[in-house]
Amino acid sequence: MKINLSNIPTNGLVISENVILDKSLYENADVLDIKDLAIDGLINYDYENNLVIDLKAEGKFILNDAITLDPIDYPFTCQIEEKIEDVEACCGNFFEKSKNILDISEILWENIVLEIPISATKGDSNHLPLQGNGWELKNSDEKKIDPRLAKLTELLEEGKE
Repeated sequence: MKINLSNIPTNGLVISENVILDKSLYENADVLDIKDLAIDGLINYDYENNLVIDLKAEGKFILNDAITLDPIDYPFTCQIEEKIEDVEACCGNFFEKSKNILDISEILWENIVLEIPISATKGDSNHLPLQGNGWELKNSDEKKIDPRLAKLTELLEEGKE
């Protein structure tokens, strides 16, 4: 999403549009896709001539379910508040100085990536098997003592007395 910094009016540039981020931005993240990404907000200059970006991003991550690995929708919302003093120094990689155009896709992604959960699941995993060939899901609340270490447990209990 490219913004011509020369065309920002004195009262600010109001942005309200749907955005499609380049897949290269999130190819190394655990995100399969980003859908319905809508950006609303204002880009303007403050009294010190700093570029101020105040946007709200809403959309859906398409992620793998942590249990079944099925694709699931994970809605997100984030507030993007950036104050850039020197656009060329800060955003040199995505700023075209000759045309005074700033690509804010990187700024959007830097803020949106913070909303990716460590893991996500639908929550309807009651129908899944709890054991299989060579594995079993155990409840972490159960305190079963390994029979090979039972004698050590007895010794520890005696040592507490």
